[in-house]
Amino acid sequence: YLTFTLFRIQSMKNVFFLFILLSVAAFAQTEKNIDPMAISIIDKMGTVIGGLEACSFEFHSVDDSQNANGLWERKFDSHEVFFRGPDKMAIHSRGNNGNEGYWYNGELITWYSFDQNNYVTIPAPETIIKTIDSVNTVFGMRFPAADLFYPSFGDDVLEFFDTVSYVGIKSIEGVDCYHIIAENKTMNFQLWIENGTFYLPKKLLIFNKGEHDLTEGTFENWDTNPSLPDEIFEFIPPENSDLISIMPKN
Repeated sequence: YLTFTLFRIQSMKNVFFLFILLSVAAFAQTEKNIDPMAISIIDKMGTVIGGLEACSFEFHSVDDSQNANGLWERKFDSHEVFFRGPDKMAIHSRGNNGNEGYWYNGELITWYSFDQNNYVTIPAPETIIKTIDSVNTVFGMRFPAADLFYPSFGDDVLEFFDTVSYVGIKSIEGVDCYHIIAENKTMNFQLWIENGTFYLPKKLLIFNKGEHDLTEGTFENWDTNPSLPDEIFEFIPPENSDLISIMPKN
C-alpha cells in the first residue's frame, strides 16, 4: 500500500509537472502577437525580390550612436548597390563613415578605401548571400540593408520579434507604402513597402532599445532587372593603390 501510494504521488507529480510544462509552452506560444496581413506583405516583397535576376538601387542611411567621446553623433551615408544573381555584386558607399566600395565577381570579393587608396581581396563563396554571411561573420564587413534580400527574411522576422503588426498605408515622398512594425524587448523594427506592382522596400528603421542606437534608411531609384555587364563587378586597382591584409575579427 505504501509503495502504491508513493507511486501514485509520484505519478501525480509527473502529471502536475507535465501540466506546468504544457502551460508554459502554451503561454509562450500565445505570447507572440503576429498580424497575418503584415507577414503576407513581407512574404510578397520577398517573393518579388527573390525573383529578380538583377536590380540596382540607392540606399541613404542615417545612424545615431555614441562616438568615441561618449557623445551622440548622427552620421549620413549614401550607397549605390548593384546585384546580379546569383553571384555578382557591386557597392559604392560615400558619407560620414568613409568612401569605400565592394566588388564581388563570384570568386573574389574586394573591399577598397577611396580615402586611403588601399584594398583587400579575399576568396568568396559562390553566391551573394553566402558571401555577405561569410565576410560579415569572419571580418565584420557590413552591407546596407542586406537582411531584406535573405530568402529567410520573413521567417527571421517571425522568429526574432514578439509582435509584428500592419499599421496601415503611409505616404513617404509621395509614395503610398504599407507600414509594418515589429518589436521585441530589445528592438523596434519598422518597414515601409511600396503599395505598387513590385512591393519594393521604401524605408526601414531599426531602434536598439538597450543601446538607444537608431538606424534609418531610405531606398531610392530602384531599377528592376537592368542589364548589368560583368565589367562592373570586377575590381581594377587604381594607380599607386596598396594591397593590404585584413585580420579576422575576434
